[in-house]
Amino acid sequence: MMRLVSLVSMRFVRTRRRAGGSPAALLSMAGVALGVTTLTVVLGVMNGFQLGFIESIVEISSYHLTAVPTAVEAAATAGKAAPAAAEAAPVPAADLPARIGAVPGVRAVVPFAERQALVQGPYSRPRAAVVRAVPPDLASRDPAQAARLAIVEGALDLASPDAVVIGAELAAWLGSGPGDTVNLTWLGWTDDGRPRASRASLRVTGVYRCGYYDYDAGLVFVALAGPAAEGLPVALGIKLADRFADRRTMPAVELALDGTGYAAESWRSYNRSFFDALLVEKLLMLALVGIIFVVVGFHTYHAMRRSVLERTEDIAVLKALGVPPRQLQMVFVTEGLVVGAAGAVAGTALGLLVAGNVNAVFAGVEAAVNAVLSLGARIVGGSGGGFAIFSPTSFYLVEVPARVLVREAFFVAFLAVFSCTFAAYAASRAVSRFRPAEVLRHE
Repeated sequence: MMRLVSLVSMRFVRTRRRAGGSPAALLSMAGVALGVTTLTVVLGVMNGFQLGFIESIVEISSYHLTAVPTAVEAAATAGKAAPAAAEAAPVPAADLPARIGAVPGVRAVVPFAERQALVQGPYSRPRAAVVRAVPPDLASRDPAQAARLAIVEGALDLASPDAVVIGAELAAWLGSGPGDTVNLTWLGWTDDGRPRASRASLRVTGVYRCGYYDYDAGLVFVALAGPAAEGLPVALGIKLADRFADRRTMPAVELALDGTGYAAESWRSYNRSFFDALLVEKLLMLALVGIIFVVVGFHTYHAMRRSVLERTEDIAVLKALGVPPRQLQMVFVTEGLVVGAAGAVAGTALGLLVAGNVNAVFAGVEAAVNAVLSLGARIVGGSGGGFAIFSPTSFYLVEVPARVLVREAFFVAFLAVFSCTFAAYAASRAVSRFRPAEVLRHE
């Protein structure tokens, strides 16, 4: 019976091809291809932006796992003063990073400490920043983090206690570069627990740019043995070979931390609201752009209904010969499947091509628009050109990132094929209502 379905389907397709093709089927195929291309490119660009933000956070700020002193966490929850929390915080044992590093799946262990401070250059107003104290061999301990901190001036040099590495946006605000001196001011504490202002003068040894504005403008790195880290509780940042394996690695890390006064936390608990907002944004964009498949499905439905009506006599003859209605339905469902699959394959290929060369596409659009503006300026006068889709003056990026995930590309293609197949199935249900005797009598 499946042979019969295939035979009749191929006969219908060949008949249409000899007759010049079906405009409705071709339009459905083009609509599917356009929808798949659009959704693939949109998801690729959105993934590029979102994964860039997420990777900056987990590679630079939150790490994949973090071993936090439980005393500091408990004191913060109870609202106790900072000096009491710092005094109760344990100092990590010398062999603790090595013990954690021996856990399968752990790639790097970096001790660090953080505090809020005001950073001021010689000719600028103070600006709030997060001061992160790290060991001088950060680059060798965590090459992935060092790679994200692209040095634009100087070097990632924290060998001196008075060294500081700042972001490019903060350097522009302060008007400082390598060799200049900046002042850090933070809230300190006296021996009797009273607050007091503390200050340190540090020398800029490097300027980095990671592409995430919040860090480029508000995160500075100092030496863990320097004055800016004095009295801070030390945490341990843990990098994994696969950050999505944090749930599998967490029990082994907690076992290594047992009895040390430290507790492990995952990157999923940091910036949870930000990650959830990115997920909701992506789902809404998928739903909005995916409406095109609903439109294509309706078009395919009406095209298949027309095909069923055009084949009324053929259907009646086949039913009179004893072909079950369900098998006749499969003829049109197969046609819808072919339309959806052809459009999905063409759309996926075109979408991957555009997403992989999205910056070249934007450059071409900008060149064409600027050419039209320049031509208009010559005709009517005025200034032309200068149009940019993503101008650096409005957007904090040099180029548009795009990253297509394989599972999402397959999901988009599946949506396209499913919408056409389901529409063809809904349209083919009219086959069961045909009565061969009535059709053949009138024909």
